[in-house]
Amino acid sequence: MIDKFLISKVRVKILKLFLLNVNNTYHVREIVRQTGEEINAVRRILKELEDIRFLISERNGNRLYYVLNKEFEFFNELVSIFNKEFGLGKKIIKHKTKIGNIRVAFFTNSYLLGNRKSDEEIDLVIIGSSINYIYLDKLVKQYEEDNKKSINYTYLTQSEFDSYKKENSHFLYNVVYKDKIILIGDSSFIYL
Repeated sequence: MIDKFLISKVRVKILKLFLLNVNNTYHVREIVRQTGEEINAVRRILKELEDIRFLISERNGNRLYYVLNKEFEFFNELVSIFNKEFGLGKKIIKHKTKIGNIRVAFFTNSYLLGNRKSDEEIDLVIIGSSINYIYLDKLVKQYEEDNKKSINYTYLTQSEFDSYKKENSHFLYNVVYKDKIILIGDSSFIYL
């Protein structure tokens, strides 16, 4: 199946559209508009992605809509790859030295899977030292403006994190210990 994925720039644009917006449903013409590609190329790739069950089509009247199949066997891996290669994840990885000494940075699954229950839920967590908060805030705000998405993020120093750990904090249970996609570092130290 992997050979059906990363063959063309049109395919990458379509994958990016769906994997960075996992809950959105798109009509064919909207996909054409969002990707800037020819309708016949888009239709061909949509058909191929539907054939391998990456996308599911739904007819509404005379229009055909496509939605990402979250049960696709490589769903989590692809969401992880595309969030590291594009968007805010890429910016954080690319600018990690300007942001500071990052021990670990990750997106929460509730953010990536689009199932945040409230605007107060945390989307991005950075644990480290000497964090340049102004630079980080600038990156996040630029992403929010460009993508019309709200990002809730938090940064913790190692001592703040250790303090939360000692307290058996509700915050750690709800954010840090749940499923996540690591952008930078290794989360194994979290559980020590």
